[in-house]
Amino acid sequence: MKVSEIINDVYAVWTEAISKTAVKKNYSMENSTIVAKIPAATLYFQGLPTTDGDLEGNEASVTPTIQVDIYTKGQKALSQAYDIDDVSHETLVRNFGFRRSYGPELIQSTDPSIKRLTSRYTRLVGLEDKITE
Repeated sequence: MKVSEIINDVYAVWTEAISKTAVKKNYSMENSTIVAKIPAATLYFQGLPTTDGDLEGNEASVTPTIQVDIYTKGQKALSQAYDIDDVSHETLVRNFGFRRSYGPELIQSTDPSIKRLTSRYTRLVGLEDKITE
């Protein structure tokens, strides 16, 4: 399985689910703390470190790591952020077997009216595993 397959498959399913929330079409795969329109969500791949391999560099397993950031503003911004997070979380866990390793944590913004929730996910992918069915 190629890295691009993991990234593209996860992002495609996640965007389909997240677009049904208040985020609508305002999502991306870029790691940015500045968003043009709120509410917004980003799914950023932090890396794909080798978990187990041999001395020749052959990988037996890798651990894709994802960060999800959700941005909201206005009345009930925090409640809305957690609602969006629920959809994101369920999609990553149910469809791909990811486990949340961090968060959701409320990250302070320079603009106190903007709420930002951050979560990180990991999943072990072995040599013959498929991340999607």
